[in-house]
Amino acid sequence: MLKRLTFVSLVGFSCTLYGASDREDVGKITVEDDSEVVALTHSPIPVSVIDMEKFHGRNISLNEILKRVAGVKVMQQGGLGSKSIIAIHGLEGKRVKIFIDGRPLNSPDGTFGINDIPVQLIDRVEVYKGVVPAKFGGDALGGAVNVVTREFDGSYIDMTYSGSTYDTHRGTLVVKKKFEDHNIELGMGGFYNQAANDYVMKSPYFEGLNIKRDHDRYESFAAAVGLTINERWFDEISFELVRYESEKEIQGVEKAIKEAKTKSRVNMFGSQFKKSDFFVDGLEFEYTFTYIDLLSNYIDKAQTCYNFDGSTRPCPGNGGEINGVPHDSADKQEDFRHDVNLHYLINGNHGVNFHLNMQDSTFEPSDPLASQSLGYDIGAFPSEKRNTVYSLGLDSSFFNGKLVNDAGIKSYHYDYDITSQVRTVTGSPAQTKNDGSEFGYYESIRYEPIKDLFIKASYEHAYRLPNSEEIFGDGVTVTSAPNLTPEEADNFNLGFLYDTNDFYGLPWLKAEANFFYRDLQNMIKLEHAFLTSGYVNLGEVAVKGFEVELQADLNDNWYLYANYTNQSLKDKQKILKGTLSTPNPTYNRDLPNVAKQYGNIGVEYKTLGLFRTDSMFKLFWESNWADEYYYGWELSRYQDRKIDEQFTHTAGFEYSFKDDHYILGLEVRNLTDEEITDVFNYPLMGRTFHLNLRYTWFEN
Repeated sequence: MLKRLTFVSLVGFSCTLYGASDREDVGKITVEDDSEVVALTHSPIPVSVIDMEKFHGRNISLNEILKRVAGVKVMQQGGLGSKSIIAIHGLEGKRVKIFIDGRPLNSPDGTFGINDIPVQLIDRVEVYKGVVPAKFGGDALGGAVNVVTREFDGSYIDMTYSGSTYDTHRGTLVVKKKFEDHNIELGMGGFYNQAANDYVMKSPYFEGLNIKRDHDRYESFAAAVGLTINERWFDEISFELVRYESEKEIQGVEKAIKEAKTKSRVNMFGSQFKKSDFFVDGLEFEYTFTYIDLLSNYIDKAQTCYNFDGSTRPCPGNGGEINGVPHDSADKQEDFRHDVNLHYLINGNHGVNFHLNMQDSTFEPSDPLASQSLGYDIGAFPSEKRNTVYSLGLDSSFFNGKLVNDAGIKSYHYDYDITSQVRTVTGSPAQTKNDGSEFGYYESIRYEPIKDLFIKASYEHAYRLPNSEEIFGDGVTVTSAPNLTPEEADNFNLGFLYDTNDFYGLPWLKAEANFFYRDLQNMIKLEHAFLTSGYVNLGEVAVKGFEVELQADLNDNWYLYANYTNQSLKDKQKILKGTLSTPNPTYNRDLPNVAKQYGNIGVEYKTLGLFRTDSMFKLFWESNWADEYYYGWELSRYQDRKIDEQFTHTAGFEYSFKDDHYILGLEVRNLTDEEITDVFNYPLMGRTFHLNLRYTWFEN
């Protein structure tokens, strides 16, 4: 069995200390074990599985790869390090849960995202569309993304360097040593990311103004060491230490910003225990403990502000470039996370899964500069939060696997002690306690009426508990929200999958169609006020649509894929929240900032033995299309607050030799240099060039 040594959760993040390839080379024949991918694809739950091996030679981010998945839209505000939002069937952001090897990723403040993870560290990505299995636990609402890191036996060294336009550099180094006599694996590694993001864009706010993003530099690094002990008391015991740091300048789009930035520092300790036949035959046990120590800084101390032409202007309020309050914060947060998973195989056809996910968080804001400006200590009292989710699932197989069923229940519990920015009559911060419980359930079924044709149907009643950012705020610009209640949703899916080999001369063909409906209530949104913002429960949204996808190996050399998604998100809140009878002016209108139609098409050619007998050469072309959509409410057909239709192309090649020990990749994105805008009309880069170099050494 292949063993993995991970430095598990960098704030839930796993960088596996991986080997050179997830393929076994036997002479000139490559053998791939895709049984897990096939089993997931054919499961009752709607899921898309991305085999990441094909991207290991490319300079590409995980966000770019997710954009190619049917039903998935990734929206970005800029280049590397900028805020990005993942949407599955229109539901986005925090409603989409991110897991690494089945454990929740989301960092306490959103500091770390999956786009920071080098793709060379990933084996596959699972995109769950609607129902999230009980084995993950957690409180996903609109779906989930599970990043599965790579696992290998033996000792190895793996180095990758990627360089791109606009001073973008990414490097990864992983070293692992296996001590066979002692059943111990020791590894260390890390990555470094840097980007200037200094491209020129057209201002979305001022006609004829071109802005160079000269205050958008991003830098991050991670370093980790891990130890795994095999076959001692447990099948596997692992311990990991991680250090992560990042710094991001804040780019002005509405107004020039020259000094404001954010910084973060994360220390993490993780441990994991795994054992098969735990006390009884057929019972698998897994326990993960993670401790996270986070320090985040928001720095905005400017006393002189600037216009885009370089001229000076008075800073708003008491200083700072953003909102009239100067900042030099040092906010501390601690997280203690426990994950327990038990799976019992009753017999060959039935299994039971129990999962416990518990997260305790404390938050203590500190900003002496802002406190002095506001006239009170914003960090006088800390806040505390506990979220707990219990999941119990039953998976069953009937009629020799023709009929498969997966059903489960989830119990959600939350307990918050929040310090509000609101002051009591004595001048002390108001203290609020908020707790409660919810109950969810799901049912997924898959039927195979004829060989290789699968009919899937699923329903889930799910909840999402407010996270730390929404509950705690940040002490100043985002106020705490002690009275938030969980979001609630009913999710329906109906799908058809045809997945077969040797289809009328084609080596492989996969065709899939899915229809989905979502009803989301108590939606949590950020509401903006004069100087601050805060999260509130606001509204009801109905989502409906469909997606279709086709993938095929045309022969041993050519591969083709295409997909299309059509979706509609409507505001279903008839009466404005907080009123008794005021009609909602946006009732039954399309939600803003959501694309209604989008799709992808791509083709790939590969051949073996070019120039060398141990080489592989690959050419690829990919295109992405999105129809026009409004980024503000469409209250009048005369308004122009919309993002135009966009059609972009990527082309490149990859060359590897010495059985993948050396890989060279080069690609060009936005080949035709189109003007691209994304989330809330943020301009993105034009044509960019990307180089990737990778070297691997390993021994078994």
